[in-house]
Amino acid sequence: MKGLLFKDLCNLRQVAKQSLLTLAILAAWCFFMKSTLLFSMMTIVYSMMLLFTVMSYDETACFDKYALTLPLTRRDLVRSRYLLLLLLFLAGIVVGIAGGGLISLLTQENASWQEQSTGLWEQAVSLLAVACVYFLAFCILLPITFRFGMERARLLLALIFVAAFALLYGVISLADVGDAAVTEGMVYGALAAGAVLTAAGFFISCWISVRIVQKKEW
Repeated sequence: MKGLLFKDLCNLRQVAKQSLLTLAILAAWCFFMKSTLLFSMMTIVYSMMLLFTVMSYDETACFDKYALTLPLTRRDLVRSRYLLLLLLFLAGIVVGIAGGGLISLLTQENASWQEQSTGLWEQAVSLLAVACVYFLAFCILLPITFRFGMERARLLLALIFVAAFALLYGVISLADVGDAAVTEGMVYGALAAGAVLTAAGFFISCWISVRIVQKKEW
């Protein structure tokens, strides 16, 4: 499985310059718009989208058929994709938080250090909550991709993201109209519940994808 992951990382080298240019343009735009959270969210989503770039390369080259002639199992093929998704997700969080924090510090020159620290903490909490929702969206999409291929999965990608955005908007709207005060304990509890739900969704999605690929004929 290490070889599969190394192959995927080599494929990503083909779009490395394009990705860096995209992030630079996004960072400049968010800097002038003074929208740090948008940069962080888009960075995480864009990093996970690279997974489908890799899968498109493999589908075009019919790599899975070739991989089955190697000393690999179908389970290894699936797990390598989920491991890549997890690595891209973590990389997106690191780059998103670091870049968003830098933009926030540069655009809040008149704010005190305490106000900047509080703002960065609130943005980090919001970012992690949004990131978990979009990570679950990718976990939903991956079994569909294994079952129907990249072409059909692209059609469903927009629908899943619209549903994720609607869910986030609904939660935020309910929080705004609610009378109950949000305490720090409630925030930590929500983050813990979100982490457990995200982890459960990740492993369930991987299990479903393994079963799909084991029954699939190329």
